[in-house]
Amino acid sequence: MQAFILLAQSVLVVFAAASLNGAFPEIGKQFEAQHPGVNVNFSFNGSQILESQLAQGGKADVFASADQRWMDKATADGLVNTAASFAANSLVIAVSNTSKVQTASDLATPGTSFVVCADAVPCGRYTRIILQKMDSDPKYGPSYSKAVQKNIVSEELDVESVLTKIKLGAADAGVVYRSDVVGSAQKLRVVEFPSNDQPTVVYPIAVCKESASPDLAAAFVAYVRSSDGQAILKRFGFTPAP
Repeated sequence: MQAFILLAQSVLVVFAAASLNGAFPEIGKQFEAQHPGVNVNFSFNGSQILESQLAQGGKADVFASADQRWMDKATADGLVNTAASFAANSLVIAVSNTSKVQTASDLATPGTSFVVCADAVPCGRYTRIILQKMDSDPKYGPSYSKAVQKNIVSEELDVESVLTKIKLGAADAGVVYRSDVVGSAQKLRVVEFPSNDQPTVVYPIAVCKESASPDLAAAFVAYVRSSDGQAILKRFGFTPAP
């Protein structure tokens, strides 16, 4: 029985935002190398879905969100301990190599098919913030966001779904995080948003209160925020948290 308990405690379950599914497996691999006998299992999804799963009794040791809003909700619901920021990101327009979209202005052109994350998803909320900010830019005009919204053909539950639709040619363009397009140069082009309209995209992480291995979970959080963890995140397109 004791051997079984030790085996069960060696599994660390991490609920992480979908946009972390490139960097976190590498972080998990390095963490396992430093902690023999530990297996890190990841569940990647939209932050809003992961928070909901935790609220409904889902078992995890660590929660990493793509925005503060869902971490705040998890905190208010009594699901996590004190959170800490560990990375930042920015939004880009991902287009296929055959797309006619060349600038952000082209998103408002009638007939352009545009895919975004749903408003409940951090990427979707950030997308709407940046589009509304662009309404105040004389280069785009006050009706820019409305024109772009008319071209939305699909709203997805995570950034991976947006990226998949672009790669499959189901839409001309979509908004994802900069980290999502790292390593996709052969299939995608990146069109930039105005830098002064970018929202602050900060990722928080916390140990779950119902963690079966709170000390191990805290060690994982510390590794993510360490220089080694930050180097991995940088390699995958993230920047340090402000």
